[in-house]
Amino acid sequence: MSKKNEKLSASRFARSLLFACSCSLMLASLTSCDRGAGVQEEAARTFADAVTRNDQARRDSLIATPKFKEYFDNPYVARDMLDWFRSFYDYKNQKFVKGARVDVDEDLKKELAGALIDTNAIEETGLVRVSSPNEGEQPAVFRMVKQQGKHWKVAMVTRGDAQVEFH
Repeated sequence: MSKKNEKLSASRFARSLLFACSCSLMLASLTSCDRGAGVQEEAARTFADAVTRNDQARRDSLIATPKFKEYFDNPYVARDMLDWFRSFYDYKNQKFVKGARVDVDEDLKKELAGALIDTNAIEETGLVRVSSPNEGEQPAVFRMVKQQGKHWKVAMVTRGDAQVEFH
């Protein structure tokens, strides 16, 4: 191989190596930008699992507002919630049927102020949108809250982006 071809080959190798390193760094930065989304989604999944298995103690431990707790205190509404949750959560495989998207930038602090069961200060809030497996049906929207010293809890779950009065 001539000197010119060796230089071209080395140059191609260096560019390929640089490209591979750049791609690796981009992927690493994308996966590390979770900002708590995975924890919020896991809390929503755990709540959905408790609802679909009718595990009242675990379900109630994950409810953040008295307003949402009232839904489950009514046996007719609780049964409707159970049926609805089973439409988008597969409790046998312990996963959302069509997946979920997390919005960590949704700020619900103002709406939730003074409306929580626990009085600890609110650290973070967010939304978990769970796609419906039924064509044309709105997603289930979990309004999530993280209070100081506590784990993520569910403030409310609605069909679509319905307005919620927490007080």
